[in-house]
Amino acid sequence: MSRGAGLIILIFLTGVIGCSVNVAELKIATPKALSADSARTATSRGWHEGESCRFWLLVIPFGLPQVDEAMNNAMQPVNGVYMSNVTVFSVHPVYVVCGWHCYRVRGEVFG
Repeated sequence: MSRGAGLIILIFLTGVIGCSVNVAELKIATPKALSADSARTATSRGWHEGESCRFWLLVIPFGLPQVDEAMNNAMQPVNGVYMSNVTVFSVHPVYVVCGWHCYRVRGEVFG
């Protein structure tokens, strides 16, 4: 393989990999107001993950991802009301001239 081909492969791989960064660790989080009764009677529904993403093209973003949307996406399938031990990640898959800006949350859902 020529040196030029190796450089092209390296640039391509760098462009399609992207990155993920840990943004926050939260003990308890909810995207909306939580009643005392809901908090007291909630039981664990297991660990779940949710994501909110927005597309970008040629460095122009088409909106911003929302952490509350990612939390709702994690809780909705199991009718959760809040999450505990939440990790918030900022994820950026890149495909050379376009990509995604995402917030991903992972934590234990209670409902």
